Amino acid sequence: MKLLALDTAMAACSVAVHDSGKVLAKRFAAMERGHAEAIAPMVRDVMSEAGLEFAVLDRAVVTVGPGTFTGVRIGLAMARGLGLALGIPVVGVDTLSAILANAAQMERPRLVAADARKDEVYAALFDAAGKALQPPSVLSIEACLQLLPQSPVQVLGTAADTIIAASTRSDLIRCRAGDLPDAANFGRLGSGLRDNGTVPVPLYLRAPDAKPLKSAAITIRPAGRDEAEIFARLHGECFESAWGRDEFAKFLAMPGAAAALAISGSEPVGFILARRVADETEIITIGTIPASRRLGIAKALIDHQCTETTQCFIEVAVSNAAGRALYAAHGFNEAGVRRGYYERSGEDAIIMRKDRAL
Repeated sequence: MKLLALDTAMAACSVAVHDSGKVLAKRFAAMERGHAEAIAPMVRDVMSEAGLEFAVLDRAVVTVGPGTFTGVRIGLAMARGLGLALGIPVVGVDTLSAILANAAQMERPRLVAADARKDEVYAALFDAAGKALQPPSVLSIEACLQLLPQSPVQVLGTAADTIIAASTRSDLIRCRAGDLPDAANFGRLGSGLRDNGTVPVPLYLRAPDAKPLKSAAITIRPAGRDEAEIFARLHGECFESAWGRDEFAKFLAMPGAAAALAISGSEPVGFILARRVADETEIITIGTIPASRRLGIAKALIDHQCTETTQCFIEVAVSNAAGRALYAAHGFNEAGVRRGYYERSGEDAIIMRKDRAL
């Protein structure tokens, strides 16, 4: 089985290609931020190094958390996009089991503990056979210590030293295997994971630490064909029927194509794709990732893309009352109907138009 493994859930980004248990190519880079920009080139590079076309992949395996909210979302979106584009299953593995895979041989029970901040850890306990005794949980350090059996235990993960230091026990052994998920190691788990026919969902053990973004922190910049992968990933986060990288690349290469990304810090959080003909702009698709909605990003994207032409158009499904209200609030008015516009449902589309004040 040929599979692609990837992780962006914690303070690293890693990708690996596996073929029947053998690692054909791998990349690993420690990083606190920038996963969104790093993951696509890593995927490209390992596939090239492995000498494989994407079409030969049998499945993708991705970490689902616990981890940072943005990081988990980035990896899942990339894996989902690949699954949709290639028609292959996507399976998920929790990050603590992924870290456990760094230490292949089990001689005694192991505790995997990752820093969750706020004096808490993400923790999971495994027996000597690798079976989970305690599933991934968010715990205080004291509660984590109370989980441990009264026998020697190996500890690994980014909170391992903290756990050992907080204990009065002498039989907690620091495991020196990697403390972060590494696709080259956990990828081998992918072939044994059950494919239930659905896309993996994030394993969030608590509410996000991050405060809501302020619209002032958002910047809008033009985007081009070389960023088709980013558009596909964002589209996958925003819509159930996601477009693939090739679809975006093809459209972005067309005459009159105009695109922009909304950036928060260094992370893309929204997008718009449009077509300009003469003095008209037609918005093809627009979206903001769920965690960054209600911050005025959609309006900023529309304003950016529709200021150079006299009229701006967009089609919205008749049943999409929320979308119609959103565009009406941004100055769009209903201008017509396209019967049976959506092929899958046969639903009509409302044409909405915004006229730029001259």
